[in-house]
Amino acid sequence: MESQIALSGYVGGDVDFVTHPDWVSARFRLACTPRWRKGNEWVNGETTWMTIRATGNMACNVRDSVRKGDPVVVVGRLRTRRWTDVAGNKREQLVVDAIALGHDIARGVSSFMRPQRITSVLEEEEPSFGPDDEQVADDPEDDAMIEQAA
Repeated sequence: MESQIALSGYVGGDVDFVTHPDWVSARFRLACTPRWRKGNEWVNGETTWMTIRATGNMACNVRDSVRKGDPVVVVGRLRTRRWTDVAGNKREQLVVDAIALGHDIARGVSSFMRPQRITSVLEEEEPSFGPDDEQVADDPEDDAMIEQAA
């Protein structure tokens, strides 16, 4: 069974973009702080920090679009990353593998620009962007709808 999650919050730092021979990845930390009204004042709850990971084309778009402090909305698959640190301690971290990610326009104004396809080493043959990634082909109907709207 797949665990999906939707989050909104603020990007807590710079995007970490990693290029490998067969895939690309972008990661950042997301700060989610609940707020509520208590009497005449707004009160902040405890901040929850989540690691957000994007791969493939989304990773490139995150690298080019998302900055520290940006309000974003993320939908993704909740994963647990486990490892043993150099001291031998077992560690774990919750990670959200992003399915959809964008600026939270309830908190500001954003604009959309479709990136041009760039041929790179990753696109010479069938691209593979890493484990658990889904490849989604461009839908020609999207381009037709954009042309009609223009």
